[in-house]
Amino acid sequence: MARKLDFQEDKLVIHFTGMTSVAALKSILEVPYTAIKNVSVGSFDIPLLNFRVGTSGFGVREGRFLVDGEWCFVSYEKNSNLVIMELDDQEFSKVVFETDEPENVKDEILSKVKQ
Repeated sequence: MARKLDFQEDKLVIHFTGMTSVAALKSILEVPYTAIKNVSVGSFDIPLLNFRVGTSGFGVREGRFLVDGEWCFVSYEKNSNLVIMELDDQEFSKVVFETDEPENVKDEILSKVKQ
């Protein structure tokens, strides 16, 4: 998997590896648990012509995307079963990423947010 999740005590650290880090123009993203307002699993559509800093094409979305006037960080190859985190007072209003076990990841994040 092109993303490795590190559930630290106070934040989730997402490590992007290989071509994913190149396409996303980022190798690490840190999200403090205190900034997470909501976590869900689903799909996240981005119109092809949205402004972006990163890569978009053939279903792949990697990098920063301007969605409804707010910056989102997105990293996926398949637009289904994505973890979608809504954030408060951060560089990105949402962080969306693909993982093999999205429901388990969502539950782990929520357990850290509630601590």
